[in-house]
Amino acid sequence: MARSITAAFAGIALALGVAATAMAQNAAPAKSNFAPTRTVTIIVPYSPGGGTDAVGRLMAKALEEKWGQTVIVDNRTGGNGSVGAAIVARAQPDGHTMVLAVSGIAINAHLMKLPYDTTTAFAPVTAVAYPVATLLATPDLPANDLKGLVELVRKEGPDKRTSASPDPGSRLMAERIFDSAGIKLLNVPYKGAASFVGDISAGRVDVGIASVTSGLALINGGKLKALGIMGTQRIPALPNVATFKEQGFSGLDENSWYGLFAPAGTPPAIVDAIQKDIASVLAVPEFRAKIIEYGSLPGGDSPTAFSERFQRDIKVSGETIRRLGMTAD
Repeated sequence: MARSITAAFAGIALALGVAATAMAQNAAPAKSNFAPTRTVTIIVPYSPGGGTDAVGRLMAKALEEKWGQTVIVDNRTGGNGSVGAAIVARAQPDGHTMVLAVSGIAINAHLMKLPYDTTTAFAPVTAVAYPVATLLATPDLPANDLKGLVELVRKEGPDKRTSASPDPGSRLMAERIFDSAGIKLLNVPYKGAASFVGDISAGRVDVGIASVTSGLALINGGKLKALGIMGTQRIPALPNVATFKEQGFSGLDENSWYGLFAPAGTPPAIVDAIQKDIASVLAVPEFRAKIIEYGSLPGGDSPTAFSERFQRDIKVSGETIRRLGMTAD
């Protein structure tokens, strides 16, 4: 099973890489706003093969063509993304070292001691994409959507069914879903998406929240079920899966993000230039289609807008964590 999960993730990453190369060959890049003078490193603080890594490599390839400089993705795992984030917090603020993180980076400060101040350590650049989250379930679960899961849990009682969480962000989103649905499942912490998705597929845990990207191959192969998705509308990657809103559950409209951050102190002109280049890449129809195909919505927000979202997520996540009584696993 682990081998098949790894192969599925590798297939996504390979397809994204091939797509990026084809797009670069078919469309000459527009004039660049940022002019790096050496290799640019995008740190992905999670394991290779997951959704963040796949999107990071797709973007890195496109930016390499645009900038005429090597752009590498460096996976630095550990501490729920904080190890890689800490490297960027200490890096030279010149745009040559950045981190592509999920919204869990806004949550870590509420659950663990960090070597940096989340609110001030970074210069938010943009949300590259908004991964649509789905509640995955083992194929044998006697429920086909969130409404069915609610009925099942109410019949069996709380904490009889298990929910896997690979990081605080996924845990918080799952708890928000269960809180909205008025049910309680037993949390099972994992380290990394590949292992927990494999265990859901194998039936060792019942459900877990993940990006559509992380589970799409197994959903299409009948080895996972999707009980619903976050957001306000269905997506092309899973046209038959209803949103939680469609199923009658409120407060579950907003997806997380794959956000790019430079170190604090990076000149605003550099931050703006990188954001404009990313936005121009995201405007290429083939690139947008590929992001959507793999279960995400294109980003490209201004640094100001993304910074406001980041700071709001830090605040709101703290309030939610305290209300739900969540602690570090």
